[in-house]
Amino acid sequence: MAKQIIFYWDFTSPYAYIGANTIEAVARKHNRSVDWRPVSIGHLWKAIPDRTPFPKVKMDYMEHDWTRSAKLAGLPIVTTPNPFPTDAKLPRLLFYRLKEQNPTKAVTFAKAAFKQYWGEGKDIAAPEHLKAVVHVAGVPEAEIAKAAEDAAARQAVIDSTAEAIEAKAFGTPTFIVDDEMFWGSDRIDHIDRWLSQKK
Repeated sequence: MAKQIIFYWDFTSPYAYIGANTIEAVARKHNRSVDWRPVSIGHLWKAIPDRTPFPKVKMDYMEHDWTRSAKLAGLPIVTTPNPFPTDAKLPRLLFYRLKEQNPTKAVTFAKAAFKQYWGEGKDIAAPEHLKAVVHVAGVPEAEIAKAAEDAAARQAVIDSTAEAIEAKAFGTPTFIVDDEMFWGSDRIDHIDRWLSQKK
């Protein structure tokens, strides 16, 4: 059986939003599945020993670029959600809690949360922000409070972030395909071509 495509991501990344809505089609084309592993991007960045200040000119370009990229992918996009970045701790915990119960519902939840934050500009940090999202995924609202106290989900975030750091990931989305790393939603086409060449 072919290896899964490992997908490291965070809700605060607009490029992860694009990747979340495009990677599965490529995976299906090559008879692969996707292992969704949200990470804490803040902790990932802190682990980079030689990181440099982020220049404003690059940020200005990226805001333009991620808006254009989402539109080209046919996705709704709010250039800068409020707040940006948000504290995505609770939705990450909820994802891992749901993944343990039902991976398909977890992915449905993740896509709905991405859409609420990046597609509609509505925050996802607090329990009240997630109520509409869990309804889309067919998840009881009670799971939100349970996720906040879920030690296994918290450990899953820690473990996945550590794994991403070990893989030398420096941002999201990062994809690991048969031990090959691809960074960015714009590299999903490269994943497609790379897998085609391996056949």
